[in-house]
Amino acid sequence: MDISIFLGFLVIAGIFYETIVAVGATKLFFSPHAFIVVVGGILAVTLINFPFSQMKMIGVWFRVLFFPKTRNHRADILFLIKMSYKIHRQGLPSIEQDINDTKDNFLRYAMMQIQQKTDPIHIRLMLREMVDSSEKRHEMGIHYFEQIAKYAPGLALVGTLLGLVQLLSHLDDPKSVGPNMATALVATFYGVGASNLIFLPLADRLRVASYTERLHKEILIEGIMSIAKGELPIVVREKIYSLVTEKDRVYLKKKETN
Repeated sequence: MDISIFLGFLVIAGIFYETIVAVGATKLFFSPHAFIVVVGGILAVTLINFPFSQMKMIGVWFRVLFFPKTRNHRADILFLIKMSYKIHRQGLPSIEQDINDTKDNFLRYAMMQIQQKTDPIHIRLMLREMVDSSEKRHEMGIHYFEQIAKYAPGLALVGTLLGLVQLLSHLDDPKSVGPNMATALVATFYGVGASNLIFLPLADRLRVASYTERLHKEILIEGIMSIAKGELPIVVREKIYSLVTEKDRVYLKKKETN
């Protein structure tokens, strides 16, 4: 579990506490009407914009954001190198138990295809299709959060305009001008805050997760293809090493020698 997202929201909470709660301005920034317009509006446009079939994915996207799948790319690379040496020395049947023990579906599928002597071109096409399919699912989540972020400021403006209408309708009462203006601006605060502090960061985080996963699998694909073509283990290793960082190379070489 990556705690950075929790730390980020904790920092936001701390900022609001110090600037609003600690100075006794809580009542000024709490407006039920503004909250209903912005939050209710976000719910409404979400229901209009997305069918229920996509809405069901919200839980999956939040799970990816808050509890991302742990990927040990170094361990996966070492696994491929180990499989390469094992196939070279003992043949394809020798890796059957390793395949069964592999928890990663991507690696398990790839190694099964290699063991079954599937055409390397077909293996590459299928693996890239798996990567593209995963990326498209992520793109759907990114689009979802970006759409909410796009609508939130507009909904805030709606709340502000409603507040201004009420303000103008009570200009004969000078004492109500200040409170009504404050209420109108609170709606803007809710909408802009939700867009820039919640939904846009979530969309970007999901984009980063998608990019990281693709990069990881692209490296694995190169190693898998090298094994599928029957290349020597040293060639498999060097092809993979050429795609990783210097820090990873040093670590992997050290682990290989141990």
